[in-house]
Amino acid sequence: MTDVWKRLLARWAGGSLGGGWGVVLAVVVGVLVPGPEAAAQIVNVQALFDEATAPMGFSGTADLSLDWRTGSTHLIATRLLASAQLRTPPHTVLVVARGEYNFARDELLVSRFLEHVRYRYRLLPWLAVEAFAQHELDAFRRLRARALVGAGPRFTLFSQDEASLVFGVALMGEYEQLRRDGEVDAGQERLDPRLSSYMLGRVKLAQNMSLVETLYVQPRLTSVRDLRILNETLLVVTPNARFTFSMGFIAAYDAEPPATVSRLDTQLRTSLGVKF
Repeated sequence: MTDVWKRLLARWAGGSLGGGWGVVLAVVVGVLVPGPEAAAQIVNVQALFDEATAPMGFSGTADLSLDWRTGSTHLIATRLLASAQLRTPPHTVLVVARGEYNFARDELLVSRFLEHVRYRYRLLPWLAVEAFAQHELDAFRRLRARALVGAGPRFTLFSQDEASLVFGVALMGEYEQLRRDGEVDAGQERLDPRLSSYMLGRVKLAQNMSLVETLYVQPRLTSVRDLRILNETLLVVTPNARFTFSMGFIAAYDAEPPATVSRLDTQLRTSLGVKF
């Protein structure tokens, strides 16, 4: 991961993006990553990060889920996700770590690892600014490495106990390196600026049941035809203060995926979560 961030910062600072992009994104890296230690599917962390349901102080969750996937892969996969959150009235920090595994032909294969850090500062009841950094590996999508950083505003359109709706947009720098295999684009590297926008809606259906809808749209700023979209619909049941159960459908579209990777992926997911 350290080598990825070094390469990312050096290429931006060297002006590989041209004009002011290198300066802007290098500054973002400098803010988010205080030191060197410090084509992919969109990862939805917004459902973990909603002020309408998040408590003050320190909290965390651990989720175990089962996926049935079609598109780039046809398999049954397990996923373990752990997150920790620290929240005060103006500040929120979220840290997410995720690992995915799958059984294929009686063999256990590692499919994906991800680390995500996000900071949010609330300026007004309806306005906040947030910054984030992420690193991941994804064998299914032939990614040897993906690193991104970004920052932008977040707008709370309304937030009540019965329902909430938020919208966010960020300028994002994204570095990708494909694994070295036998495909035509093996080892390819890309460094792109993207606009990352999302809409998160939550509706309380019953005392312990909610419907959560998240939509991401991420066009590449140098070519809007290179578009990524993620839509996730979750039904979340909370039988008590410690446990959650969710069922969801996820559809992800990538207009320019790596060779041999499908443009459209779908997932049916069930998850069992524990809060602490």
